[in-house]
Amino acid sequence: MAAIPIIIDTDPGIDDAVALLVALAERERLEVLGITTVAGNVPLALTTANALRIVELAGRADIGVYAGAAAPLMRPLHSAVRVHGRDGLSGAGLPAPTLTPRAQHAVAFIIETLEAASPGAVTLCALGPLTNLALAFAQAPSLVDKVARLVLMGGTRDLGNVTPAAEFNFHTDPEAAAMVLRLGIPVVMHGLHLTYQAIATPERVARIAALDTTAARAVAGMLQRPPLPGMIERYGVPGYPLHDPCVIAFLLWPELFSGRDCFVDVETRGETTLGRSTVDWWGVLGRAPNTLVVDRIDADGYFARLTASLGTYGAAE
Repeated sequence: MAAIPIIIDTDPGIDDAVALLVALAERERLEVLGITTVAGNVPLALTTANALRIVELAGRADIGVYAGAAAPLMRPLHSAVRVHGRDGLSGAGLPAPTLTPRAQHAVAFIIETLEAASPGAVTLCALGPLTNLALAFAQAPSLVDKVARLVLMGGTRDLGNVTPAAEFNFHTDPEAAAMVLRLGIPVVMHGLHLTYQAIATPERVARIAALDTTAARAVAGMLQRPPLPGMIERYGVPGYPLHDPCVIAFLLWPELFSGRDCFVDVETRGETTLGRSTVDWWGVLGRAPNTLVVDRIDADGYFARLTASLGTYGAAE
């Protein structure tokens, strides 16, 4: 089977870094056309540097990294350094990158890549706020026909994580999320209701650390941080959820996931509900579904596959 051509739009971020490592390891199944960065978990300069650090760690200097939007469409950036650390990859112990980003802007790269593609050829993998994608399709709306589907981490069917209503990626740029969900592109959504099932417990992290590779040590270092206040009460077990690797895992191992086609929209005006993803789980609105909302994951299988993928990297020096 031919490798799936993908563009990864990301804001690394710890879980983004794990997603990138898995995608770059699976080169026979995923053709990474490029990595585009956006401000989100940390400011753009750091998300771009972190993407370059991961590309170097993976030994994939052939993959271009393209810096994109430095702020949401209509709002100031509120990052997540409390979770990811000041540099975004707390605990990884990685040096500053020696590679540099490509000169082309991320939005221009997305447009140019889709223009050169056959209809329905490219899968978009969105791990952060959807600002770059909203900008790209605002400039070139006809390119939606070049997209096979958009697989994203964002939103939630249930409670949020930055407000009672909203998940971080959608809340950071709700206008972009609303625009992208209305484009007519087939969407696969991995929200908090799904990713909270994928907790990197100490036992799962220990199996990653036991690989004793440079990549595994970096991942284990990021995931072995002390729990934040209230974390165990929220997740039910010690450990951090690995949100973003769900996007890559869905492409590689779809049998681990299940969900339902729903109509989804994003709130852009509510005072207390800004960024909320309204998931019409029961079809009460009578609107045509626009999103496959994934709601179940085989977590043990997920971590076993991620660990095996990370194990393909070379031994630690």
